[in-house]
Amino acid sequence: MPWSRARPGTDTGNRVTVHAPSLHEKLAAAKAQLVAAGIPPAEAAVDVPLFACTILGWDRVRLLTERAGAPPDALEPRFSQWIARRIAREPAAYIVGVREFWGIDFAVTPAVLIPRPETEFVVEEALEILNSFGLEAPKIADIGTGCGNIAISLAHEVSGARVTATDVSREALAIAAGNAERYKVEDRISFAQTRYLDGIDDSFDLIVANPPYVKESDKEGLAPDVRHEPDVALFGGESGLRDVEGVLDAAVAKLRRGGWLVMEFGFGQEHDVRRLVGERPALRLDRVGADLQGIPRTAVIQRL
Repeated sequence: MPWSRARPGTDTGNRVTVHAPSLHEKLAAAKAQLVAAGIPPAEAAVDVPLFACTILGWDRVRLLTERAGAPPDALEPRFSQWIARRIAREPAAYIVGVREFWGIDFAVTPAVLIPRPETEFVVEEALEILNSFGLEAPKIADIGTGCGNIAISLAHEVSGARVTATDVSREALAIAAGNAERYKVEDRISFAQTRYLDGIDDSFDLIVANPPYVKESDKEGLAPDVRHEPDVALFGGESGLRDVEGVLDAAVAKLRRGGWLVMEFGFGQEHDVRRLVGERPALRLDRVGADLQGIPRTAVIQRL
């Protein structure tokens, strides 16, 4: 009888050869699971290596160079647990506990909004203002600081800045304070639990804000991932403009004359932002900036 090589997993009579998956095959299977669960392929292609690198303490280069080998023992059981959580549409940032913003890794939990790339335009516009006016030791307020991403990014970039960061959530402020300590700017940021700048006895050269601006009526239409984020950081009342107006009123009250407000707003709200600024004679809309998709996103406003 001619001799033939047994395929992996076939019974040759006395033994069974079982194919052990490589690391690459294991990650590919996990990606397929996420896609089958409704995660967009582009997101799954980011999430899977992020989970593996975080668990193993590797960078992406090592993950590529080691992909032909067997999956390290340290990968499980956490990797499978994280994949299951992502299939349940828990955001990857909450699973790994970190989200990058402005080149900095910020600790995040379900107590805070996950920083978005478009919010980096708030930091960009703020830095342009500070540089243009030569403010070397500016007093800055960050309304609704969340994980502290805007406040800490500005303090990190401007060594002389003194920042007051507010939030209504005590849990969010604790996360932000930890992030400030991690990047050694805690001595230049003071945190206060309050609405807007209520009770803050100070005036500022610059106010930055990413207020809640989603309409309450839009709640059911949000992506499942987004619904894991805190309502207090997402929803701005029935119109979506409640906190936009609150930030504008805080700018009138707390900005010094000639000072600036840089504020993010939501899709389709440009007309309302222009109207609301126009209703406040102490404010002047200088410009509206668009995000990388060309969507109006950031208002730059001066206190007259």
